[in-house]
Amino acid sequence: MLKLSKPKLIFFGLAIMLLVYSLGRFRYIIGSETITGKFAFYIEEVVKEEQVAFPIIEYTIKDSTYQFRAKENTEYKEGETVPVLLINKSPDFPLLYDLNSFWLFPLFYFLLPLLIWISFTMSYVNKNEIIEIGFKSPFFRKVKKG
Repeated sequence: MLKLSKPKLIFFGLAIMLLVYSLGRFRYIIGSETITGKFAFYIEEVVKEEQVAFPIIEYTIKDSTYQFRAKENTEYKEGETVPVLLINKSPDFPLLYDLNSFWLFPLFYFLLPLLIWISFTMSYVNKNEIIEIGFKSPFFRKVKKG
């Protein structure tokens, strides 16, 4: 039986979310190949009534040149080299492999679940209560400290 106070419960939820996030990111890295691409040009599109510039990244594999559209409003200089991750070593599934677009940008999708988890924990568990987590029904319950 696992007994968790409010701070430990918040940390436990955060640890599970970070584990899910990390496994999702490492899923792309394992079995993939990192190559060097080059910024080619920008294309502009209207997205939700707003003008957005998408950088086009080019990379070459075995005398074939491929292009893909990277995350919007990212600034590159002409001819700048960028790391590209080829998922399962396939040139048809590229990802821009830099700190912002590969690691930090997907973290925004974990902010809402984290806020919901913290809100749930703060409202469900009182100051003098703990949560017991077990493998028999009920799987978790509130009990008084002490």
